[in-house]
Amino acid sequence: MRKNLIILFLVILTIINVAALVTIAYHRFQPRKPFPPAGPPGSPINFIKQELGLSDEQAKRFEDHFKKFQGEMDTILDSLKVKRSELMDEISSERPDLDKVNKLISEVGALENELQKKIVMNMLEEKSFLTPEQQKKFYSIFKQGRNLEGGPMEPEAGMGKPPR
Repeated sequence: MRKNLIILFLVILTIINVAALVTIAYHRFQPRKPFPPAGPPGSPINFIKQELGLSDEQAKRFEDHFKKFQGEMDTILDSLKVKRSELMDEISSERPDLDKVNKLISEVGALENELQKKIVMNMLEEKSFLTPEQQKKFYSIFKQGRNLEGGPMEPEAGMGKPPR
């Protein structure tokens, strides 16, 4: 009887994990709309400069800050790709190790959490470059983008990047 309960428990946990992974994969691989629209030359700085009416000095500060931020983001995104690949390799193996799967899910979650924090901290820093009127416009652009798939808070979409 006890053995049957343990097996039932493991089957239920496996179903929950598989359902969660399928849901993540479904949302991850949906086509996304670019935000903001990528226009010539496709730079998010040019989009922000045009939309907010930034001075040359403000645009320079944004560009310098964006380059630093992009480097930090690329590092985290590369780590996420590696962890997601490891996770897919493990769950597609003949006998997946559930402990390893759960550990990888936790690691992916931690990286996504770190990514979200970096995005928010970046936006708060950028806020200091703007006048109060520009701040309102800046955040209205991001609020509008959050209502679209692949808005600016999505780590691998938006900010002029093409849809997958």
